[in-house]
Amino acid sequence: MQTHGERALAYRPGDGDLLMLAGPPAAAGPPPAGVEVVVLGEDAPAALLRENLEVNERGFDPAAPEVSEAQAEAFRPQMRGARTVTVRVGGTAVAGGMMLPIRDGVTELAGIATLAAHRRRGYGRIATEALARVAGELGAEVVVVSTDNPAARRLYLAMGFTPVRVS
Repeated sequence: MQTHGERALAYRPGDGDLLMLAGPPAAAGPPPAGVEVVVLGEDAPAALLRENLEVNERGFDPAAPEVSEAQAEAFRPQMRGARTVTVRVGGTAVAGGMMLPIRDGVTELAGIATLAAHRRRGYGRIATEALARVAGELGAEVVVVSTDNPAARRLYLAMGFTPVRVS
């Protein structure tokens, strides 16, 4: 039987470091007042997919152009078996991310981003916790993340993710 680490590496082979969370994530509790977490699947309305894609694009590149409805629809096939979350504050999207399809009990969280003006307020953690919770609800036993961002890495380690060395 493969270890959790071996399963994580089989899901996402490559160079560099992976972090993994084995088992269900710690209970996070409800989001703070005024914060809403929107979970989307492949059947989500295009406007909500667009909102998620836009917060993701602008979280990594503040100068990114607006995402069109057509781009959101073109993204829909990548949503098969996946989920996204959008974190809203006062109705405005400020963070988001994606859980990739589960394979052999393993999934990867990807594209977790927070808009620059809203960083260091816990919204990336809220997005990550929501994605890990949804992954567990859908049957994932191991959740992996990969980042070269030191702040994101510290967050993931603080949340209970552990390093998996890729050889």
